[in-house]
Amino acid sequence: MPEHTTMNTVIHAAFRRDLSRFEDALATFPADSRARADQLAVAWDNFTTQLHHHHEDEETIFFPALAGAGAEPGLIGALEGEHEAMQEALAAADALMAAFVAAPTRANAEAAHAGLARLRTVLVTHLDHEERDLEPIAHAYRDTEAWKAAQKAVRKAHPENLGTFLAWLQDGADPETMAKLRSEIPAPVVFVLSRVRGRHYRREIAPTWA
Repeated sequence: MPEHTTMNTVIHAAFRRDLSRFEDALATFPADSRARADQLAVAWDNFTTQLHHHHEDEETIFFPALAGAGAEPGLIGALEGEHEAMQEALAAADALMAAFVAAPTRANAEAAHAGLARLRTVLVTHLDHEERDLEPIAHAYRDTEAWKAAQKAVRKAHPENLGTFLAWLQDGADPETMAKLRSEIPAPVVFVLSRVRGRHYRREIAPTWA
């Protein structure tokens, strides 16, 4: 995990964390446990929602802003291509997870685990690429009015998800990640939104990983 320079790496840390959690949960799944399968289904729905939102926001808001800041068109094109590959891997993993939830057998848990491993390869390769080549541009650009406008647009893009998003980011986050989150969003705002509007995450999803 690179040093946190923007909010983007905070979000990436949560994706990496959840991938590991799902892989561990499927590798140790107690065969035919309906209760555990249902828990994982709710957590998986949140993971896919956060991933879709993140990449949609990048394509519609952040990538255009960074292109205007001097990011090479070839880099943006390559990252968008990686998004397409990630969507394909996610769709395949999603189908395997649906089959596992419908029939939580040991064999279906193993198949879902394999699908998650393939998704990890594609997604982490993309996250690494973004952090290596795009983060320096984003960090250099972060104090400009255009970047602040992009951040504001993202905060308005999914208002119904904001509390869940903040609660999800904090679940199991290390001290460095928490420090960066609070430097980007005032600590009282993080606390109130994650406690009040993040109740669904805290009640229905966080216990999956307790």
